[in-house]
Amino acid sequence: MILSPKVKIFYLTLIILFSLGIYLYLLDQWGIISLKEYVPFLEKEIPNIDIAKGNELLLEKDKIQKEKNILEEEKLKINELKAELDKKKQELQAKEKELLEQKNNLEEQKKKITEKENARKEKNKMIEDMARRLNAMPPQNVIEIIQGWKNIDIVDVFLKMEQIAEEEGTPSIVPFLLSQLPSERASVITSLMLDEGIKEDIFKE
Repeated sequence: MILSPKVKIFYLTLIILFSLGIYLYLLDQWGIISLKEYVPFLEKEIPNIDIAKGNELLLEKDKIQKEKNILEEEKLKINELKAELDKKKQELQAKEKELLEQKNNLEEQKKKITEKENARKEKNKMIEDMARRLNAMPPQNVIEIIQGWKNIDIVDVFLKMEQIAEEEGTPSIVPFLLSQLPSERASVITSLMLDEGIKEDIFKE
């Protein structure tokens, strides 16, 4: 293939320019010349870094991380406090339930005591009424009435009759009534009348 004169000149020019470039590069590397002085675009530009701004960003990032860590710690503490509060709440609810049960038990006991006391007072009132009625009757009529009574009922009425007679300053007919009862029964009733427990219950206000 035969090249035309123009093509030959073009290739020759390229070879010369390439050779010249290598020659100049070698001279620059050897320190004989400095291409930077003749070719400005070869000079490397050092990036302009704002160190203060970079440090500020690092500090801000570190601050954000610390705040995040603090928030996480606070979140854990809050969860722990919530768990503790829930536990305390359950304990208080259990204690409240226990106290309510105790209160109900006390109220029930108080109610029973009140009912018992009211029943005792009502019984004593009936005994007093009966004692006053018997005191106003002839002794023989009294004997006829109490014949079918239980011994404890006779004891209650006799004790009240003696108390009324003592309060009013009149003689008691109880000794006479006892003498009209069968001796064995009279002995039992007399023994019961001496029982301090029975007397306390009758004379208790």
